[in-house]
Amino acid sequence: MDDSPASASASASSSTRRLAALRRLMGEQGLDYLLVPSADEHQNEYVPAHRQRRAAVTGFTGSAGDAAIGIEDAHLFVDSRYHLQAEQEVEPSVFHVHKVGAADEIELVEWLRRLAKDERTLRIGFDPFVTALSAHERLATAVNGTSTKLVPLEQNPVDQVWSDRPVPPRGAVYALPADVTGEPAAEKLARVRAAMGEQRVTALVLTRLDEVAWLTNLRGSDIPYNPVFEAYLIVEPALATCFTDNPLPAAVRQALAGAVAFAPYAEFGARLEALAREARRQGGRLWLDSQGTSYGTRLLADPADVRDAAPNPVVRLKATKNAVEIACSREGHVRAGLAKVRSFARLAALLAEGARITEAGYAALLEAEYAREEGYADLSFATIAAYGANGAIVHYGTPSAEVALAAGGLLLVDSGIQIRGATTDDTRTIALGEPSAPQRARYTDVLRGHIRLAMQVFPEGTTGQHLDALARSALWNEGLDFGHGTGHGVGAFLNVHEGPHGITPRSAVPLEPGMIVSNEPGYYLPGWGGIRLENLYVVEEAAGLPPHPAGRRWLRFSALTMIPFDRRLIDWPRLSREEAAWLVGYHGQVRERLLPHLEGRYGAWLADACAALP
Repeated sequence: MDDSPASASASASSSTRRLAALRRLMGEQGLDYLLVPSADEHQNEYVPAHRQRRAAVTGFTGSAGDAAIGIEDAHLFVDSRYHLQAEQEVEPSVFHVHKVGAADEIELVEWLRRLAKDERTLRIGFDPFVTALSAHERLATAVNGTSTKLVPLEQNPVDQVWSDRPVPPRGAVYALPADVTGEPAAEKLARVRAAMGEQRVTALVLTRLDEVAWLTNLRGSDIPYNPVFEAYLIVEPALATCFTDNPLPAAVRQALAGAVAFAPYAEFGARLEALAREARRQGGRLWLDSQGTSYGTRLLADPADVRDAAPNPVVRLKATKNAVEIACSREGHVRAGLAKVRSFARLAALLAEGARITEAGYAALLEAEYAREEGYADLSFATIAAYGANGAIVHYGTPSAEVALAAGGLLLVDSGIQIRGATTDDTRTIALGEPSAPQRARYTDVLRGHIRLAMQVFPEGTTGQHLDALARSALWNEGLDFGHGTGHGVGAFLNVHEGPHGITPRSAVPLEPGMIVSNEPGYYLPGWGGIRLENLYVVEEAAGLPPHPAGRRWLRFSALTMIPFDRRLIDWPRLSREEAAWLVGYHGQVRERLLPHLEGRYGAWLADACAALP
């Protein structure tokens, strides 16, 4: 990517021209506003270039944030992760940036509600195929009872004015072997059909790409950082049809012969309409997931023919990994840990030699180490390498080629990879040079929260909502907190963010054996920096405990991430006996898993990092 000033200027000029053309088209169509969300037709977190419509007309490149384009004004709504980035990328004389979460700021739905209260009759256009059912419900509620109308459009106006729109990616699809998936697609389909039978539906419609990939055991390269391909999937009692334009090698068709048929991507809509008519005649219904299905997809069928329900059965089946997926994940995390350890050892040596290393330089060094590992496919998200004050930006953007690492500062490294059968995500904050007392105090607070959650045993039926406070407790006792969730689900060689479970104040889904979840408390102070400590854990049964009074299974977290914490930043006397024992035990696991694969200075670095005593 060209990040030069000339490139940035050209991009801004292009978005300005598109915005002017868009407003002319809106005027011809009688629209007062056009909603342009960050989402695409498949509700992807990472959107392929040809579907980045919001960026095309605003210039804002963050992965989340929605725009409302008016004939005379324009609004951009972003959460706290992107407040600074939005200011830097959009033209303030053109866009009103709403910093959602800040004092006296509002989100898109509230803005729409206030706008609709005006006595004027407004026509607000939107593309129904990039608007999830759940999102449309919130928008419709905001204008209900007013003269303002939401107008679903047959063609996206941004596409009509985007003359240099990139071509769609069409990478070849490939099949994963059984020693990675642990279950053939035919058996997965049988389990899905059993759930369909319980709900008395005649077809299940899948639009999220990770769901299609998991159920078919296929992967691709259409979406940055996610090994998926653009497709829809319709599952019927005796037939499953995958709609895609991606090349399908003979080996892929052979692997799914008798289980999945293929059709062109453009035929999805017609097939869905035909199924809806069949369902109406036969008294059946189609299953659409309101969280992952677009409103446009919903419009293809009569409401009486549809069961809107979330989640669909694939969501939970995908979230609870089988033994083979867990084994692949453990191996993948060992390889990711080896690369991270080598990168830290190399960084320490380079700084000791007086070399100038920037954030971008370290990120490149780390990626090179990842690429050395067998089975490496890609990063699982853009690496965050944030030095000093930049660590306070939770989703810090592209590592800077100008910010040099120096003694006295903290380096926050949040990174992960896609590697054979596994998706990794970890964060370590390390000291460069001798840490200060405030750095050690805050690091220890965060570490204690991480450990308290990691060592907790809990009964079956416990949700992330119940556990979230454990990771915050040490910080709360100091009058501190962090503004993001403590943990998110993670896929198996799929998306790095996966539902339905998580560990947040709002996570109401019970944790089950086989679920992979992150544990990442943090501390952030603008101008000072940030600390985040993240491991991935798999939920498993806890043995050796007395029976639960209600007969529930006892569960625990088992560490997947194998990377030492920075011992120099730990204020050891502040750890409880149990917390210190957990940390010593964890470092023992790291040393046992990684040391046999490390030699010379790398092995010496790890041995020192995992030493049992402070």
